Amino acid sequence: IEHPQGVIDRARWGRHAGNPLLGAADYKLVHHAQNGRSVYSFCMCPGGTVVAATSEAGRVVTNGMSQYSRNERNANAGIVVGIAPDDYPHDAASWIAAFGAHDGERYAAESQTLLGGTPPSASRAHPLSGIVLQRGLESAAYIAGGESYAAPGQLVGDFLAGRASTDFGTVQPSYRPGVHLTDLAHSLPPYAIAAIREALPVFGRKIKGFDMEDAVLTGVETRTSSPLKMPRGEDLQSSNVRGLYPAGEGASYAGGILSAGVDGIRVAEAVAAALLDSSAAC
Repeated sequence: IEHPQGVIDRARWGRHAGNPLLGAADYKLVHHAQNGRSVYSFCMCPGGTVVAATSEAGRVVTNGMSQYSRNERNANAGIVVGIAPDDYPHDAASWIAAFGAHDGERYAAESQTLLGGTPPSASRAHPLSGIVLQRGLESAAYIAGGESYAAPGQLVGDFLAGRASTDFGTVQPSYRPGVHLTDLAHSLPPYAIAAIREALPVFGRKIKGFDMEDAVLTGVETRTSSPLKMPRGEDLQSSNVRGLYPAGEGASYAGGILSAGVDGIRVAEAVAAALLDSSAAC
């Protein structure tokens, strides 16, 4: 979601908004929706930019960033909805769309075997099930954006009213290569749409202007954390590949810049310790 940075500054700093000693204001918001979902702001970027983050053809992923100066016109943050293993798709078509015919059929069969245990339980989901959900959402965003790597977008007022957007208002989105206005209800699961629609007015009561009519929602941010965890031992090496040190967000040991940096330091220290032990043994 993008707002003019000035709106956030005035809501947070009041009459002191614009004071260079304060800089661009940030925020952290959370709401527990009636459908049981948690909705929260993620990776809030004051004076920042929404950037393209896809790594695969035919998929759209968004992320946010701020330069050191934090002086771009918009504030942005991911609006994230919590999920559970019950949300993972298990049908063969979803697996094939995510991994191709050969691997998709094999993984789908493995998934059904795992789910069919006694007693049946979604908690025994295939390790790759989260990637199926992730890739499905990213593919849907690519289609909703016009299949040009533009991101699908919608004004907050239209999103809350359940209608497609056709024109931008005062907020101009920062995402490149561009934002294609549409109805984001086609890009996210119904439980996510319902939870976000409930959360935005609540956030607006906490930060005046947060639910302003022409704030821009740009989709989708699907990589707040990794859907697949690479196990590692006490020495931080991979459990089955010696010399490999899974680390940071991609390996599911972090969920943001700071936690990734901290984990990187831990892993660097573990690598150094292993090298010192190896040298001593020689």
